[in-house]
Formats: sequence, C-alpha cells, structure tokens
Amino acid sequence: MVGEVRALLTMLLVSAVVAMVAIGSAQGLWLPNAHNGLLALAFALVGTYVLFQRPGHREGRLFLATGVVEGVVYLGRQLAHSGGVDGQVWWTWLGVWPLAVGLGLTTMSVVCFPDGRLPSPAWRWPMAVALGLLGGCALVSALWPVEYSAAGVTSAAPFALPGVSVATVWQVLAHPVYAGVQVLWVAAIADRWRRSGPVVRLQLGWLLAASVLSVVALLGGLLVQGSPRAGLLAVALMPVAAGWAIVHGQQVATYRALSWMSRRGPGAESLPAGMARALGQGMDARSAVVWMGSADDLRAVGVWPEVDADIAPTTAGDLAARPGTEARVVVRDVATIGAVSIERDPRSSSLSPPGLLDDLAAQAAIVIEQTGLVEVLAGYRRDGRVDNLTPREHEVLELMARGLSNAAICAELHLSVKTVEPAVSAIFAKLGLQADGGSNRRVLAVLAYLRSRSDVTDPAV
Repeated sequence: MVGEVRALLTMLLVSAVVAMVAIGSAQGLWLPNAHNGLLALAFALVGTYVLFQRPGHREGRLFLATGVVEGVVYLGRQLAHSGGVDGQVWWTWLGVWPLAVGLGLTTMSVVCFPDGRLPSPAWRWPMAVALGLLGGCALVSALWPVEYSAAGVTSAAPFALPGVSVATVWQVLAHPVYAGVQVLWVAAIADRWRRSGPVVRLQLGWLLAASVLSVVALLGGLLVQGSPRAGLLAVALMPVAAGWAIVHGQQVATYRALSWMSRRGPGAESLPAGMARALGQGMDARSAVVWMGSADDLRAVGVWPEVDADIAPTTAGDLAARPGTEARVVVRDVATIGAVSIERDPRSSSLSPPGLLDDLAAQAAIVIEQTGLVEVLAGYRRDGRVDNLTPREHEVLELMARGLSNAAICAELHLSVKTVEPAVSAIFAKLGLQADGGSNRRVLAVLAYLRSRSDVTDPAV
C-alpha cells in the first residue's frame, strides 16, 4: 500500500512538472529561460525513472524535487516575460527567488550521487553550511527584488520590506555562495572517487563525461556566439547521464568485470581470488567469497577482500541462512560444484536488478569450467594426497615445510599475497584438512608433505 501511494505521488509530481513546462512553453520561446525548462523535464523524468527502477532511492527523490522547483521557476519566468497575465508580479516572484532552492537541491544531488548519501560523515557540516547559506539567499530574494535584473524580468516586485537596503549585502553574499557550492560539487566528486570502488567510479565517470560535454558547449558558445546559452542548454545532459548510471551502471560494471576474468584466463591458483574480486566489486558488495565443493561441503578458495584468518567450511544451507549474506550455488551438469556469496554494505542503496546474482552464478560456472577449476574440484573428491597438488601448490607447501610464513613465501617466490593465500587454502582443501580448534592445519599439511617425500625416497615406508 505504501509503495502504491509513493508511486501515485511520483506520477502526480512528474505530471505537474510536464504541465508547468507545457504551459510555460505555450507563452512562446524565450531562449534565456529555455535551459530551466529543459532542466525541469530532465530532472523530473530521470528522477521518476530512477524511482520506478529503484523504489525509494534517495537520489531519485532529490532529482524529482529538483525538477519540481525548476518547473516552478520556468513557468513563473515564462508568464512574467509574456506579459498580460493576471497576477504577473506574483508569477515573476515565483520565477526568481526559488532559484537558490533549486541550486541547493542540485548541490545535494551532485554531492550525494550516486546513492543519495553523503560521501562520508565528515561532509555533514560543509553541507549544512552550504544549505544554510543558500536558504538565506532564497529568503533574501523572496523578501526583496535583488535578483530581478539578473533573471532578465522587468516586472515590478509584489512587495519589498521597507526601511532596509540589501542590494550591497546581496552582492557580497550571493555571488560567492553560488560559486562556492559549485566548487563543493567538484570536491565531493573527487572525494567520493577516492573512497569508492570501480562500480561507483564508473558511475562517476558517466557524470563527468556529461559535465565535460557541457563545458565544451559552454566554451564553444562563448567563442562562437559570445553567449553561454549553449552550455546552459547542455547542462540537461548531466541528470540524464546520472540517471542512466544509477540504474544501469552497476549491471554494466558487473558483466564487464566477469567478461574480463574470462578473457584474462589466469592460472587456477589465482582465479578464485580474482573471481571473488570481480563478484564483490561488480555487485558493489562489502565482501565476496567463491566456494568450491558439494552442497554439503563447501570450502572457501577465493575471498575478497583478503583476510588473514582461514574461513571454515560450510554447507549451502548454512550459507543461505547467514544474515546479511546473499548466496547462489554454482551448478554444472545438475551437480553442485560450488557457490558464490556476497555481503552487502548496509550503507549502500545501489541495489542490483532482480536475478542478477543468479546470472553471475551461471557465469561463474562457465568460468570455473573453462579455466580448469572443475579439475581442482575433482582433486578434492580424491583421497587427500600431496601428488594431487599443482606445481605452484607443491612449491608453496615446500616453503611451508621450511617454516616460512605466508608473507615470507610471497617474498621468496616474488608473488603477491593474492596468489599465495588462495594456494594455501587450496592445499588445505585438497589434503582434506578442515579448520577446527583441535588441530593446526599448517602443521598437518607439512607432515603430509614430509610423508610424501619419505614415500618417494623409501617405498617401503
């Protein structure tokens, strides 16, 4: 019921914006105001699209609210410019002072892109100050006709508080504030880029691409026509690009990550960690694990991000029941050969489309089969013997027998921890060594290695 009410309210608001733009456009073409009409339609329609694709998405709500304010500004200025309408002074008033409100909503939309949240808690005070100053500008503009000449309207103001002259204060306050919030946009995008993974960076890239096109149009208009109008009209590309990035960016990043894994064709010892990384980053998750084995005996062979502690074996049922975890089994020829699981960041509202994790599990089965991980799985099902290990795993186990830690093995073999740790996990799994409090798997693996050396040198042993 709540969802239906929200959907109805969204449709009413976007319909109101379309009506305001239609009524304003019927008054004739006024180029200095055309960008406000385009922005109203772009923000409102994109916000509606985001909300229907991602119900309750905060960025969609900000876009829709921005579209409503821009629609009011556009309609007010169009009616004020055409002349001869009842209440023209009040339409002029409505077309001028909400500009600061629209700028505040635009600032929130940019700073909170793409998930509708601030880049970090540290941004609360800068945003509070910026919105407070913009609110003060809107109040001053509503009470005194300080922006009429800049807006290009000639109608008289419906009122102005007597006895106070704010023209000088406005010049000192408004222009630095308007310029300052735009600097804030750049700082917020840069900070989010620094903090984010590849999915959000891809989304930010689309927004930046639209921004570059707008700047190019602005400079071109200034050079050719001596007017910034082309750049103002091109600004409408930014909400369109942002909306597309919010809805489709994560899915594109996910499939691009997995296709990169399949084209890359890494060795078996590094593939599980790479696959886990692709899943985690593609799904915008906090962590991801690639499991191998049957439904009753799943072992972690790829973990992102890397952890020092060993992950205990589990079952498909237990994995699916974990709070905050989404998991899918990986099936080949009707038999379970593993699973994938992700843990989402509760702060993120960038949700994946329904069924996407199922598609990724199916692709994971293809990747596993094509790169030989099925053979590794077959080794799990055989008796735990050292001769089932790959050459790389033999090399790592030999260094373990010499007493080297994982970090020392990395230095000895000139490998990254992303390669050595999955190899150690695979050794434990192939030798049938499960994590429990009563044994040390590293010691048991070394004993198995020494026994195998003994078998080679003395068959009678």
